[in-house]
Amino acid sequence: MIWAAGSGGLNPCIWRSWESEILSRLSDMHRIWITWEKHRRTIQLASSLPGIKLFQIELEAHRIVRYPRLLLNTAAILIREKPALVIVQNPSVVLSFFLVALSKMSTFKVVVDAHNEGLMPFYPKYNWLLPMYNIIQKWATLTIVTNARLAVRVSSKGGTPFILEDKIPHFNSCNRISLKGRQNAIFVCTFEKDEPYFELIQAASMIDPSVFLYVTGKYEKAPILIIEQAPTNVVFTGLLSDQHYIDLLFSCDVVIDLTLMQDCLVCGAYEAIALGKPIILSDTQALKNYFSKGTVFTENTPEAIAEAIAYALANKKRLSGESALLRAELELSWNKKIFNLYTLLDELEYKRI
Repeated sequence: MIWAAGSGGLNPCIWRSWESEILSRLSDMHRIWITWEKHRRTIQLASSLPGIKLFQIELEAHRIVRYPRLLLNTAAILIREKPALVIVQNPSVVLSFFLVALSKMSTFKVVVDAHNEGLMPFYPKYNWLLPMYNIIQKWATLTIVTNARLAVRVSSKGGTPFILEDKIPHFNSCNRISLKGRQNAIFVCTFEKDEPYFELIQAASMIDPSVFLYVTGKYEKAPILIIEQAPTNVVFTGLLSDQHYIDLLFSCDVVIDLTLMQDCLVCGAYEAIALGKPIILSDTQALKNYFSKGTVFTENTPEAIAEAIAYALANKKRLSGESALLRAELELSWNKKIFNLYTLLDELEYKRI
């Protein structure tokens, strides 16, 4: 069974009624959200669901030290807070498994907000953990995912999914900065194996040399020869502060975010939509279904990427207008879904379904 948004609009009268109902129940409910890492999605969702207390526990240490200490801190929070419902970010798989297992011996319910790698390991070497992934999906009262294909996977493991994409972010301050090219594109990158950054760098040699490609992320993770032999119109930014990263996105002409994962809605796409920027995304069904305007889709080959960059720059004005329209559509749709999620959490806590 898939829990998803209904078709009714969220008009001001409904919103006021919802607010009144929430305020009358906030003093009774006790829901907490636990995460072992800082993530924008978690922060946005927790702040958008009234009555939820977010516990963000972070520790930089070797796993032998890190996991026991984080588990002890998590247990201490549960003992102190005595929640009726716990929402957990997955990853961490360890945290999620701990909570769903504990819920079988306790009275609280667990809702898992599952990112892609919280549903299945991306790297084959971690496939031995699949039974743990499957148990989490089966034992969680509800699993929040970002798209229909992931929802089908959760259902196939005996779980109950709810589809909720990321919220379109709002940036309080955007500053225009000077960039090197006559036109500039930003490739949102973390230099992980699911990102075709080598193909993107190769594409830079196939486009107009006056167009510069800025590549974000910790480039030291990439093979040194790829960095050293990159075309002169490629700029590796390294790790950036949040504000510098936002300013870079705001100042570019096109945002690029590519992935080898078939069911991943990439963060750079949400950020580009927030700023009304044209986007170049990998040609996957999940991305095409959600980012239906203002977007150029490409295969992950150097030739196709170069062609997509040229097309996006040539059609920048039209694509920017479409991006702004899509932002309004997605914000309305997301508000309906978060309303439905709140209602469902209410039923989980009070009706004990």
